[in-house]
Amino acid sequence: MSEVLTVKRNEGKAGMKSAFIFSCPGQEELKSGLLVNGQTGKNLDVLLSILNKSRPELFPSVNRYDYRITNSSERVHYKAYDNRTEPVAAEVKEKENISRLKNDITGYSCVIAFGRSAGIAAELMSSEQGFENVSFITSRHLSFLSLNSSIREDINGCPIERGSQDGTYKRLEVVAAQILSQL
Repeated sequence: MSEVLTVKRNEGKAGMKSAFIFSCPGQEELKSGLLVNGQTGKNLDVLLSILNKSRPELFPSVNRYDYRITNSSERVHYKAYDNRTEPVAAEVKEKENISRLKNDITGYSCVIAFGRSAGIAAELMSSEQGFENVSFITSRHLSFLSLNSSIREDINGCPIERGSQDGTYKRLEVVAAQILSQL
């Protein structure tokens, strides 16, 4: 594999206070050229609709593409391409990558990191000069695998039935509550 495939950030609309860091672009993002595409993107839209109700000043839109979206790495990873779905920590920590990330999130007061690799990036950014007043929030990834494997109860402590029609929404309510508790 000689060529390194990349997908750049989503610019978002001017004036937004919140930005998002995800792990890396995958197959769907490579095909479309848009970050957080596919089911994870749909889950982000639902999460934004929940967050918008509680904190509209930070989440004024329910459309993911109105926000700055970047990744802990611009490099594309997916099983059929390089047998990975996440960047390794060393990739995230590369000097050029950190410089890119700093540029991507400068000017935002709230940055939410979704997933392990994004959490590593957020931790690195939170200690950088100029980011002292930024709220860095870490969250689980919004993929079905992450949501379904670890969230078994809704925000009221009631079990979420496997395969229930509203199960994903209930899990995203839990994620929203976890994010809101970090603000």
